[in-house]
Amino acid sequence: MYKPISDWDFALFSANLHQYLPEISWAYHTTVYEQWKEWHYGDIVRNAILEGDELDQIRKLPPGVFVLFHTGHHMQEPLSLAKAGLLFDIILDRTVYTRSKLVFDRLQQEMNRDGFEYQYLFSEDASLLLRVRNSLRQGRHILVFADGSSGTPIAGKDDRILVPFLDGQLHLKKGIPLMAHIFKVSLYPILSVPTCRGVKIVLQKSIMATKGESRSDFIFRGGRALFSVLEPVLRDAPWQWECWLYLHTNGMLKLIDEDLMEARKRDPMVLLPLGDKYYLFDRRYYNAQRLNFVLKL
Repeated sequence: MYKPISDWDFALFSANLHQYLPEISWAYHTTVYEQWKEWHYGDIVRNAILEGDELDQIRKLPPGVFVLFHTGHHMQEPLSLAKAGLLFDIILDRTVYTRSKLVFDRLQQEMNRDGFEYQYLFSEDASLLLRVRNSLRQGRHILVFADGSSGTPIAGKDDRILVPFLDGQLHLKKGIPLMAHIFKVSLYPILSVPTCRGVKIVLQKSIMATKGESRSDFIFRGGRALFSVLEPVLRDAPWQWECWLYLHTNGMLKLIDEDLMEARKRDPMVLLPLGDKYYLFDRRYYNAQRLNFVLKL
């Protein structure tokens, strides 16, 4: 049943969702939004499970870059990998760390409980690439979230590539595939698949530059391949991706002026003055809504 929601979080969530999955009806957006809130902020704690053949396969991997996504288990996944005996350092923004310092400190303490040391490498550090190199040389992996805000100016944090994603396009940072190409290591994308026992960590097909592949070619191919892993998950269960709420602010979704102008041409809503007031007139239903203020469009 359609249940209207009137808040900015829902409005932005819905607008971002429509950019990439336009086949989902506007009426169904409220259902997806409620599922999203329950999945990410509900009371159910889902354990991340890593065992059997998956565990053996991951343990045999040479040092590389584990790539995760914000699909609702981003604290459990690093902890499960650490408890499995994998050694890695985590790249994140210092602002992200500061905002949730208690959570990250607790995670680090839990990971270090078995006598190993897991470090945070901050993306703003000018020597980040040197630290990554040292970690890899020590036989450690690097762990990073592909859809997070992390990145370093040296690795082109704000220098992005445009890749196809679902039914739209994403502006991706170059840093993750750039690191892999510089240090000649593989990207290891990981997904967490819901099961009756919790969520199972599943290693996806590794991504590595081919012989003679240029850095720019691999940056595009690697970035595209990483997010192609996420596509079937979101088509089946879009509420699992945390990023719908803030895609428009983390640089991944950018609407250029030409897009906006084309959209306005197709929009049935027209902004019209009447006396000293402004109204939105819906040409489909001959309905007008008075505005209390005027947005600068």
